[in-house]
Amino acid sequence: MYLPKEKILFNSPFRKELETLLEYAEKALSERKPIWSPFVSAKIIEEVKNKFNNLDDINCGYEGGFPSAERKRICFARSEERMNCSYSDIPLKGIYLKGNFLFDRAKQNDFRNVLLTLNVQEDEIGDIWVIRDRGAQAICSPKCADFIHQKISKLREVEITIEVLSISEMEIPFKRPEKVITTVEASTRIDAIASAGFGLSRSKITTQIKQGCLRLNWDFNHQPSKPVNIGDLIHLEQKGSLKILNIDKTKKDRWRIKLLRQ
Repeated sequence: MYLPKEKILFNSPFRKELETLLEYAEKALSERKPIWSPFVSAKIIEEVKNKFNNLDDINCGYEGGFPSAERKRICFARSEERMNCSYSDIPLKGIYLKGNFLFDRAKQNDFRNVLLTLNVQEDEIGDIWVIRDRGAQAICSPKCADFIHQKISKLREVEITIEVLSISEMEIPFKRPEKVITTVEASTRIDAIASAGFGLSRSKITTQIKQGCLRLNWDFNHQPSKPVNIGDLIHLEQKGSLKILNIDKTKKDRWRIKLLRQ
């Protein structure tokens, strides 16, 4: 069995990342057992699905702790091996970064930075989400969970204690039912589209953008005036995501935009 490396890498904007993942895939083939990658981002997962899913020799499974997780670990296995695993077999753990943030609200990236200052590798960390004013929870590797269990750190002036949780003990982020929304706007600016799709005022969306809470196609976007295109994905922290399904110009030179809110 072999993998067509050059075909997989051809014309990919993520060549370096795919080269690393190919090493895990080849190890799964040679050792005849499932091999798990570190956590990878949603855009890398989409690229792996595009490049690997039609291959005969290898299967890929994706696990991030809950169905709508963005960052996931990839399980590479020979095609003849079953991919069914119970969560006790999947190398994921939960952690709770506890602190009182009632008067000093923090965001996902703030907690990610705390973990990085504790010498945790970024690819050991999955999704992170805020738990009201009590801190945040995150998915990570078992190695990471064992390393930081009961450690104490600070986020600004707030003390944080870290404890390990099983996946079943976690407050998994709520996933909205999908809904198709059609809106007519004067432009295709991202602040206008996000305002209509998420049901928030334009000024609030602009503030969120400037605070680094909004991503366009998984990359942080700090420009309220950035235009969007068909197929783009807008993600707003704690609000879900919007996919641009269609954009048409009306007779009055406005823009009719069809969105899928997820």
